[in-house]
Amino acid sequence: MKDKAYLRGLLEYNAWANADLFKKVMVLPADEVTRKREASLESINVQLHHMLVIDHIWLAHMEGRDHGYKDRRGEPYGTLEETWTERQALDSRLLAYLDGLVPDALEEMVEYRLIGSSAGSMSRAMCLTHLVMHGSYHRGWTTDMFCQAKAQQPIADLPVYERVVREQGLNPLP
Repeated sequence: MKDKAYLRGLLEYNAWANADLFKKVMVLPADEVTRKREASLESINVQLHHMLVIDHIWLAHMEGRDHGYKDRRGEPYGTLEETWTERQALDSRLLAYLDGLVPDALEEMVEYRLIGSSAGSMSRAMCLTHLVMHGSYHRGWTTDMFCQAKAQQPIADLPVYERVVREQGLNPLP
């Protein structure tokens, strides 16, 4: 796949969904953000860190460098505001990374080794698609935690995004 416009649309959607998630997390009581729950990644805070770690890992794979992580959760960034700052920076960096690629680079195979030693390869376009899908997956888990906290959960479905795109004059998905 060489469609940079489509991949950019997906990454812009992902950044919007991340921003919406953080907006809603930031109004939760602090103890709800860190509360241990019956979930694979135990808290909203851990989910947010995991999503950042995985995006950093895949960007490192695509850039052909070591990511330096030993586990999929990584070290916490400190405050929720610091985590949000890092999330925004990484979403911008992913867009800039895509913008710097020539279309043929999207079809290049990226070799990777997952934490836990599983190795493989995927096209760069699939790596970027994976980041968006992975983020959506974990935002879903986080939504469940919002329900457990009896809080208004984020709703980041594509139809919601498309409405926001039209209302705010953002770039629609192609």
